[in-house]
Amino acid sequence: MEKLTVIDFFCGAGGFSEGFRQAGFKIIQGYDNWPPAISTFNHNFQTKSSVKDILDFKNSIEDINNLPNTDVIIGSPPCVSFSSSNISGKADKESGVTLTKVFLRIVTVKKFQKNSQLKAWYMENVSNSRNYLADYYTFKDLGLAEWAKENRLSPNKKAIILKDNQPLINSADYGSYQSRKRAISGEFIKKKKLIIPKPTH
Repeated sequence: MEKLTVIDFFCGAGGFSEGFRQAGFKIIQGYDNWPPAISTFNHNFQTKSSVKDILDFKNSIEDINNLPNTDVIIGSPPCVSFSSSNISGKADKESGVTLTKVFLRIVTVKKFQKNSQLKAWYMENVSNSRNYLADYYTFKDLGLAEWAKENRLSPNKKAIILKDNQPLINSADYGSYQSRKRAISGEFIKKKKLIIPKPTH
């Protein structure tokens, strides 16, 4: 049986990807704008990933179309602006929201494109991020109104639904020696919702 494939955005050295690798997935590519991160990611997963600014995907459908089609998309948008520890929680949240929306824009195109291969997508961030994201995003919200029309979809259709699909998960409930809470968002596309495994510890 062939392994399910994954691409990782804001990949860093590949912590999120490593969990998928250990679960039997094949890591195809990582995307990050920091050269040392990409060098480390390539070493860890034997990919040929190159430095990429995720904001390049904000206005370019062509760049998204050129991404490899995979079974799963994962991403960890920078949490610094959302963190309550950053300037006592008063940091500017706009950059964090923008980067998150760009990630969701990528997911939306890959999810709704003709003959889509995408089976699931997942995003992780600090718990406070949920306070600054919408319950859902339409194609129009993600700058995809014209793309939606070209693909016979309503620009006002809900493309990504986060409400009830972004619970807080504590890593200690799954065997980690550290109690670490994260907002996990995503969707198992066939079920049209996020499915969370039962805690093991």
